[in-house]
Amino acid sequence: MNLLREYIRALLTEDPMGFVHDLAAASGDFGEDFFGGDPGKGGGKAIKRAFNANADHQFLSTLDTVHWVEDAYSLEPLVGKSKDELSTTMTLPGDKLKNPAGLLIGLWVKGRITIAANDHDQLFTGTWHDYVGSHAGYTDEEQEQRQRSSGINKLPHVSKDYSRYGQLKRGDEFAEKMAKNTPYVLDQSTWHQADWSNTNEALVDNWKPMGIVVGKWVDKIKLNVRSLEDERFKDQSGVNQPGVIGKIFKLAVEFGVPIFDRDRNELWSSR
Repeated sequence: MNLLREYIRALLTEDPMGFVHDLAAASGDFGEDFFGGDPGKGGGKAIKRAFNANADHQFLSTLDTVHWVEDAYSLEPLVGKSKDELSTTMTLPGDKLKNPAGLLIGLWVKGRITIAANDHDQLFTGTWHDYVGSHAGYTDEEQEQRQRSSGINKLPHVSKDYSRYGQLKRGDEFAEKMAKNTPYVLDQSTWHQADWSNTNEALVDNWKPMGIVVGKWVDKIKLNVRSLEDERFKDQSGVNQPGVIGKIFKLAVEFGVPIFDRDRNELWSSR
């Protein structure tokens, strides 16, 4: 009986048709003259509400999510900021961790995916300055309240017009295909494996760090690890190394996580 209830619950909650129906019902949140483009704050929040209500969160929890940045120093502001929502890539369990072009170090995190798309251009969540700087659209007092309470959350800044999707009928083969033909990753059936020419994106909330992932400096880190394991260096720490390599070791200590390469091999751990 419990298995039957779980199956029924899954059918009701993992539902691309329910997702587009919810978006159609919330079309007023996108604005009267919305025909596609930036849905505004109201529309962005409506997309995330519909996603939360209809996504297969059990499947999403199996994906590995990494927040990639340009250099090690860009990860430092994230220490202790686990309530702030992060943009990440998604990778299936066991696959090589994919990094966007030009981004060679990332923070592997685990948390709740609040929205996900097969192509990051279909979310266009913006840079961090869009949420904390002069372009954020919040007063200083509102920003302080957001940081104190649930953290700073991000929103999709692009969408098409879903107002007519409420006319799609369940059980109709064409309508069901239309409902699944959105850029969003709601469940396994709407997951499209990203190739090397594009990058997927998920927003992850209430996360915890799992590891530092490096797409470069692997050999240098291994060399430092061998030195640390040598008896002559037993009284030293990797965090005392100079430059970017030392910064990576320091970050691993500050986050309390191991260092991995993109093939998921553990390179070093302070634990």
